[in-house]
Amino acid sequence: MVTTNTLAKLHDGKKERHLKIIAIGDNVVDLYPADKKMFLGGHAANTAAFATIMGLHSAYLGTFGNDARGDFARRTLIELGVDLSHSLQYDGPNAFTTMKITTGKRHQTVGEPVQELQLSRDDIAYINTFDLVYLNNESGADAFLSAITAPTIYDFSTIDDDRIFKKIAPQIDLAYLSGKAKSDDDVEALCRRVAAAGCQRVVCSRGLRGSAALVADMMSWQQALGVKAVDALGAGDAYITCFAATLYSSQKPTLDAKVSESLSHAAKFASAQVQLPGSFGHGAALIA
Repeated sequence: MVTTNTLAKLHDGKKERHLKIIAIGDNVVDLYPADKKMFLGGHAANTAAFATIMGLHSAYLGTFGNDARGDFARRTLIELGVDLSHSLQYDGPNAFTTMKITTGKRHQTVGEPVQELQLSRDDIAYINTFDLVYLNNESGADAFLSAITAPTIYDFSTIDDDRIFKKIAPQIDLAYLSGKAKSDDDVEALCRRVAAAGCQRVVCSRGLRGSAALVADMMSWQQALGVKAVDALGAGDAYITCFAATLYSSQKPTLDAKVSESLSHAAKFASAQVQLPGSFGHGAALIA
């Protein structure tokens, strides 16, 4: 049986332990009524959680509601050891979604949206003390990219828009894309468009169809590992967290070897993660 400890043992973070990563943006409580359970999710919260599970020092900067679900979200990250010192609590319900799984497919309904995030000068100074910064297209922090000097990972998710790529890509160090339905040719073309827009490190994952990376004009491919998923929610977040941590700390002698190592480690980490319920386990009784 796969547990969070399995993930920790799979990737103990010895090489990456010196890395400090901060994830900025969303946290969402995922409700599973059929199982009477709830789990913490949201791309940024997942990234901070996975980084800590891997053995890195991580922080999450976002907002929590002051309801019972918000308390659950905060408590989960605190128990994992994630630094929440710059996160805020607002008066209102925490973001949540309701999950329904039918014939193996997940249907997600937004119950309460993520609150817009505002960053102060103090927040920016704090962010710039980290080695890696994670943002995504739902973080609400795009306007602050120019003030962030630390290497930045940006999750475009399924965005396929050159206007957005041209705006964001020159300001980031590593771009992540989700291309589940795309062919090899389409994935390479997409990665090269992001690179042409200004980011020379691009990763695209496709679930069971594997993943690819374009780094310094070199395209690399990674097959998916054949495992039976319990819940694929958060797989992309697990993948990019592990890929980035490995790439930015790899001791391999060549860039090609660093990328190959990163792709391989990320595939293994994500394949273990999908065997957990929710994004990373740590569920609780459903709060209706």
